[in-house]
Amino acid sequence: MPKLNVELTLKGLAVAYLLEALVLYVATGATIAAMIAGAAKAPVTDSALGVLTGAAAVWLTLGARAIIKHKRWARSAGVFWQLIQLTIALGTFEASILGGLLIAVPSIAVLLTLFNKQIVAATQENRD
Repeated sequence: MPKLNVELTLKGLAVAYLLEALVLYVATGATIAAMIAGAAKAPVTDSALGVLTGAAAVWLTLGARAIIKHKRWARSAGVFWQLIQLTIALGTFEASILGGLLIAVPSIAVLLTLFNKQIVAATQENRD
């Protein structure tokens, strides 16, 4: 297996995390805008959705910073988030094959990268 440029790969993972966070920031903004416009049919549910998507966006943003700093928790957070996205992709396949693939393919790519031996080694707490 070819040697991986670990620093560049970690930066790529950070970009992936940030793009995923951007989607969540937009979803949070759209939810808040709909509530302000009076389009919310379930204000309590929409409020909870806004809080959850906003918190997830901040969490992924912090994860992007942490993965560049070789923090182990950022890799764990990334694995968790990709599994959440794969769950969403499975539900999306019912409505749109293309939509499901657009969610699933990047998630699988990030998951495979997070489990690469060199990335795992680079994100250990006891590295030199």
